Amino acid sequence: MGTTVIQSLRGPGSSATAGVIVDKIGSLEEKSLSWRQAGSDIYRINANAGSSVRTGADTAEWVRQCLKISAAGAGAFDITVGSLSAFWDIGGENPRVPAKEKIAELLKTIDRNTVKTNGDTVKIAAGQRLDMGAVGKGIACDEARKILEKSRVKTGTVSVGGSVLVYGYKKGCKVGIRDPKGTANDYMGILNLGSCCVSTSGNYEKTFTFKGKTYHHILDPKTGYPADSGLTSVTVVCDSGLASDALSTACFVLGYENSLPLLEQYSAGAVFIGRDGTVKVTADLEDRFSLNDSAGYVLEPRV
Repeated sequence: MGTTVIQSLRGPGSSATAGVIVDKIGSLEEKSLSWRQAGSDIYRINANAGSSVRTGADTAEWVRQCLKISAAGAGAFDITVGSLSAFWDIGGENPRVPAKEKIAELLKTIDRNTVKTNGDTVKIAAGQRLDMGAVGKGIACDEARKILEKSRVKTGTVSVGGSVLVYGYKKGCKVGIRDPKGTANDYMGILNLGSCCVSTSGNYEKTFTFKGKTYHHILDPKTGYPADSGLTSVTVVCDSGLASDALSTACFVLGYENSLPLLEQYSAGAVFIGRDGTVKVTADLEDRFSLNDSAGYVLEPRV
């Protein structure tokens, strides 16, 4: 998935279980989720746009869940951005800024309502492409939890890029939130959590600079350009890895105020970091979040 997997497992059979999890994540990429990997479910759906494609049962269900979250978030998160994201190619070998006319053309391909699922089959409209990149790491966390539930591992964490599974903890597992202004090892705050999934979307993850302007990879499906909601990152905590991953993207696009009803609908909490250095935390996470005072951020009281 173009990222690093870090596991910390405790209990009998931890090493062997970690190996099973790594193998599963590789299989998810190759057989189900990658739009680049020839033969994967998403690759085949995209290659046969306009026709129904039989997929794995899990893939079809993940698509359905994504469509529901997209509808709930008024399209701020949308897996039909594939043609748009592929053309921008941010994080790829040929990043570019599309002409306005090209943006207008690509926006016509973004429409969750044209995606149809029936059992294990998925059909998208001609010209559309699915991109599951915004949920792949969260799905990996969900699949890791299934493996851990069948193992003898007692507690642990599985980190897949910006998504983390916290497993077996009733409370007291510390998860750092990356400082958008720092390196991957710099944290602006700590969440003290029980078992859950945590996903962060930030404008520092994949970028490129053109004519002095920096562009990030979180695209707004409404405008066709990188989202500009005044945020630098959003961290979402909830039970589902897929949901936490999708919601962090949606909330980054929506901004703080517009995100609150969506988070409530999914019983999720979030930490928002603004470009101005302010930090806002939803009520359910207030007692579990501590700010790193030396990072230079200001925690705003909840109104």
